[in-house]
Amino acid sequence: MVRMNRSGAVLVGFALLAGCGAEEHVEATPDGVVGEALQIEGSGEEGYSALAYCDDVTTWDANWANFESQVLTLVNQRRAAGASCGGVSKPAVPALALDTRLRCASRKHSKDMAVNNFFSHTGTGNTTPWDRMASAGYTSYTSAGENIAAGQTTPAAVVTGWMNSTGHCNNIMNGSFKKLGVGYYYRAGSTYGHYWTQDFGAP
Repeated sequence: MVRMNRSGAVLVGFALLAGCGAEEHVEATPDGVVGEALQIEGSGEEGYSALAYCDDVTTWDANWANFESQVLTLVNQRRAAGASCGGVSKPAVPALALDTRLRCASRKHSKDMAVNNFFSHTGTGNTTPWDRMASAGYTSYTSAGENIAAGQTTPAAVVTGWMNSTGHCNNIMNGSFKKLGVGYYYRAGSTYGHYWTQDFGAP
């Protein structure tokens, strides 16, 4: 179900332990939309080269990169404070560290959603979050996750939207995740304008 609000922002949220396969649910928030919160267990496959894949997102708008850094800071503040995800208390967990491979995967997906004007975990060419992580060189992990959102104009708004959605909050407060990449992209004329992706990884 998709619900729109005055600001035109959307949130989608759900959790899967075995990857994609369920119909995506879109959850509206006061500031935007969040996508389904995805999680997968198991290690990625080896053998991908990230160099060419990440070329178009290595150089980034300075304001967008600043937004991404702010999201990482805000997420770590939430993790340090503990939280309630869907009414279930979550203890404080250690801070996440930036992983440039996960940032590449996140940036690629936010750019794809904005440029091609869609909102889904499934990217152009039917790519999954795990495909994008592998293509970016993040190929060995015990678990991984992805949160998406669109329409939120600030890092604070998108993090609040994710924290207010059970599946996204669970990804953010998952103590097994140690690494994070954040991707933000803005495109005027697209449905939501502002597109956000978080990719999480556990060694």
